[in-house]
Amino acid sequence: MQSNSVVAKAIRFALIGGAATAALSSPVVIAAEGDNVERIEVTGSRIKRTDLEGSSPITTISAADMEKTGEMSVADVLRRSNINTFGSFAESSGSTWQSQANISLRGAGADRTLVLLNGKRMPGSPTLGGTAVNLNTIPTAAIERIEVLTDGASAVYGSDAVAGVVNIITKKNFDGLEVSATGSNPQQAGGEEWKTHVIGGTEGEKGSMTFSFEHQNREIIYQRDRWFSSSTNVLADKYADTTGVSAYARNFLNMTTGQFNPMAACDNEKMVGGGHIYDYGDGDYICGYDYTSEAADHAARQYTAGYVNADYEITDEIRFEGQGLFSRNETFGRYAPAAGWFNVDAGQVDIQNIDENGNSTGSVKNPDAGRVYYRFTDVGTRDSTTIDYSTDIQVGLVGEHDEFGWDVTYHYNLAENSNYGEGYVHRPTVENLVKSGEFNFGPEGNSEDVVAAITHDTLKQDTMEFQSLNAGVNFEAIDLPAGVVGWYFGTEYMEYKYQAKVDAESAAGEVIGSSGNGSGGDREVFAVFAESIIPVTDDLELNFAFRYDNYSDFGSATTPKVALRYQVIDDVVLRASWGQGFRAPSLSDLYAADSFSADTATDYHYCETQGTSASDCKAKQYDVTRTANSELEPETSDFYNVGVIWNLTDNLSSKVEYYNLNIKDVITFVSLDSLLKEEKKVGYGNLALGDIKRVGDDPNGKILSATTPQVNGNGFDTSGIDFNLTYSGLETTVGDFGSTFDLTYVIDYNDEEYFDGPVNNKIGRNGMPEFRFTWVIDWNYGDHGASLLTQYIDGQAEKTDPNTYEQLGSLPSQTTFDATYSYNTSWNGKLTLGVRNITNEDPVLDSDLEYDSSLYNLYGRTYTATYTQKF
Repeated sequence: MQSNSVVAKAIRFALIGGAATAALSSPVVIAAEGDNVERIEVTGSRIKRTDLEGSSPITTISAADMEKTGEMSVADVLRRSNINTFGSFAESSGSTWQSQANISLRGAGADRTLVLLNGKRMPGSPTLGGTAVNLNTIPTAAIERIEVLTDGASAVYGSDAVAGVVNIITKKNFDGLEVSATGSNPQQAGGEEWKTHVIGGTEGEKGSMTFSFEHQNREIIYQRDRWFSSSTNVLADKYADTTGVSAYARNFLNMTTGQFNPMAACDNEKMVGGGHIYDYGDGDYICGYDYTSEAADHAARQYTAGYVNADYEITDEIRFEGQGLFSRNETFGRYAPAAGWFNVDAGQVDIQNIDENGNSTGSVKNPDAGRVYYRFTDVGTRDSTTIDYSTDIQVGLVGEHDEFGWDVTYHYNLAENSNYGEGYVHRPTVENLVKSGEFNFGPEGNSEDVVAAITHDTLKQDTMEFQSLNAGVNFEAIDLPAGVVGWYFGTEYMEYKYQAKVDAESAAGEVIGSSGNGSGGDREVFAVFAESIIPVTDDLELNFAFRYDNYSDFGSATTPKVALRYQVIDDVVLRASWGQGFRAPSLSDLYAADSFSADTATDYHYCETQGTSASDCKAKQYDVTRTANSELEPETSDFYNVGVIWNLTDNLSSKVEYYNLNIKDVITFVSLDSLLKEEKKVGYGNLALGDIKRVGDDPNGKILSATTPQVNGNGFDTSGIDFNLTYSGLETTVGDFGSTFDLTYVIDYNDEEYFDGPVNNKIGRNGMPEFRFTWVIDWNYGDHGASLLTQYIDGQAEKTDPNTYEQLGSLPSQTTFDATYSYNTSWNGKLTLGVRNITNEDPVLDSDLEYDSSLYNLYGRTYTATYTQKF
């Protein structure tokens, strides 16, 4: 049998190799004295152990690693990770989601990635319907490290741990005081950031207390601040040749003929070119509005958070542990003036006659009833302010007696998110004023009384209250030749109370420029679980886990997991795991009222009837009603992982890890694109789920509206390889060097083309890069240190042929470089200078100058400076 010190050494180097698939990684060092190694708890297991690297792969991102990125929020740090394979949702401007950010492991979706705080489940954000955690509620200054488990863990933690677990571990036992300030200077306009934090703590004979306070501020980024998001070619003859121009301007849609015509009111200085007429295709003509002149891409953000952690030794065998986290996250975003449609009767508006050359020959009254596609410039911009409050409290007792231990924890979390919108428009009031003749479409605009009458302020308030009580016992029993079997048995009770309210007019679908609806519901969950670590031989260890969950609103789930770890030789470890998982339907999935959305889709069928090729067929926005489904079943999954860790030398280690995730009964909205593909197969009016309405009820007409339901789909599967190579301790006369290379390669991502349609491997399509890697080079010399971080995202196809599913067009790869330099002063201070995106790379753009905001950002080259003083 190998001594603990030998095993600890081997595993310590294994951890370096095991910290792959993250943007940055470092080993967690545990205290050791002689042959005795302290037992620790690692993410993915409730049993404390001596080995840092167990049977499941764990990536560790330390506070020092986060500092190297120059990022100021945990969301931005995690977004850079290789295992955030296809990116994740980032803060946007102008919507109720503008304060939200999350992580999506393996490209499986943020709602299939469980986020823990110090090993305890964080409930999903109510703004996101309770399906994913908003990382912007987590204070960065309080973080000691982040452990990312990259295989399924429902058998340990329950629902949502389908693709993996992100465990955010905060600082404890801090002694002293630290003050820090950071500022940034972007080369491009907008997005300036600054941040300050204070961390303090004290330790005594029986306990300790650690606290932190931080404030972060980020300025807004307008679309006009970037060349690719501002409008282009606005005076082109054809609308399809422009970007940043909206058809919601001053246009009329004849509901009988399906014909678009510009209104006489297009002659307005606020329209493009004072009333420029575009060929809209298919015999239609419109005027346009440049929405990029007013709208923002990234919201301004002000974040304030406080955190406190304390522990106290009540007796020699019982310890109290408690923590509290309080945060306020305020964002401000801006949309262009409200845009939408409203109904008019025949003869109520003046429309322009357009000849075959696209020139206006005068105006007439609209001959038929129809819709006006209108931009309410009189009302002004739509401004959106969100204020999110988060309160998280955990208190517990931990006891130990010889080889027996127990723990009890009470966890309370309250998220209160409010969105206040200004500059929206009440549709029924507009329609009434049009009928009475009081509404003025012309360039002179409406009176103050009319503007006041049609203006509507929106309010959306989302609340999630979560309580849980956890209890468990751990002990060692059954002596085997290779050691003692470890056990953990536990139980958990969770209670969710979710409510989403919107103002009555928005809920009724009467507000132009707004969307969404209310929902709510309660849920209780009771669970029991067990785990065991069995030392089969000196070198082989088995880990079993089992969990049973019972939900008050839809049923139960049973999830097992089996894993093994085999020490082949001192320097080589093999490991493998298999587990089942599940994701419960969220309360909003089950009970949300119908909501209204402007979904983007490509109507290839209509393009085909008009003689437009698939490659030239443009995506457009359509009015969509989304419906919940109280009959949803949970998703189920299988995840297995096989890996090898090899410490080639004392300084060089490598890891190769294969993963395979299969998810069934996927909970999803049947997208409008999916409905269109099914319609092509079964014919107009024959959809099994959802509905599409076309102008004049004509199968070849334009889309008027659609309804998309929430359903359990068939599922998808994905597999890939994580590779890591780490070298450390290269000593030279000019300093010590180290290097870490992390790569995630996705072998396949097999998914339906549309609901219940053919399944294809989608890797390489737009937004789904085949691989991405991060390469970090570190240098240290006395009090000086520096890092160069290289990140690469592979290129993708721009489009997919709707008939053959062949990938069309090519989007280039992106390589970015970040550098940091730090100096430790003799008075216990530290100065850090950095440059993010040294070469000032823009996001990868398609032919319409659009980019995937989940994969790329628009910050450009940004200089950062941080000063930290410890006392």
